[in-house]
Amino acid sequence: MKSKLLLAALVIGSTGWASAATLGGAGMRDSLTEAESLGPVSAGVDYQMLKRKVSLDGGGTAQLQTKVYSAQLGVDLTPWCMVFGTFGRSEAGWDGGDYGTGKAKWSAGTRLNWWHTDITDPEFMEGRLSFQTVAEFAQYRSGDDWRWNEGYADLTLNYELFVEKMKDIKSYPYSLVLYGGPAVSKLSGHAGSADFSEDKLLGAVGGVDLYLSHNLSLGGQLTYFDQASFGISARYHF
Repeated sequence: MKSKLLLAALVIGSTGWASAATLGGAGMRDSLTEAESLGPVSAGVDYQMLKRKVSLDGGGTAQLQTKVYSAQLGVDLTPWCMVFGTFGRSEAGWDGGDYGTGKAKWSAGTRLNWWHTDITDPEFMEGRLSFQTVAEFAQYRSGDDWRWNEGYADLTLNYELFVEKMKDIKSYPYSLVLYGGPAVSKLSGHAGSADFSEDKLLGAVGGVDLYLSHNLSLGGQLTYFDQASFGISARYHF
């Protein structure tokens, strides 16, 4: 019986009835080259719900609202400087209206760690205090006629509270990071025949990152430029 089933399978494959794609299965474990670690590379995914009051060139104001789904890839150039890029989809509309068809969103930026000091006493507050900056240029598209650019930068005070010891990378969860500070955002674009730009340049940012391990984190962030926006993220540092 087994030999008949095997013969039938061979006949089906030889007559071209099988799918053109080769299915996965047990295979080779070795490769031509091997990397011990991806080292300075990090990757992640984001979801953002952005709301922004904008000034219209023809007079008056409106509220721009945008949903953004994106993936991020970063590379550490030095221990204190990371460059990153994102690519995804954005859906935009005016407040109270429908969102346009999702189209490409991309950005490029850098994260800089300017300064830090380790706090060891009292023991239950063992952690790290630091100043960081994020600077990013982003371009958004949506529907047939939504197009805008944004330049963003912030300066945040960060406090990382460790669950166990700072050097115990096996602890789970590893640490909790709280941060906040001023932010600046320059925005301009158009929707159909209406050109628009940011109504408020200065704002604030704050958030929390939960490190499930020393290199895996889940985060949430709030920004405020006359309207509150939020985002959630997941990051893995190789």
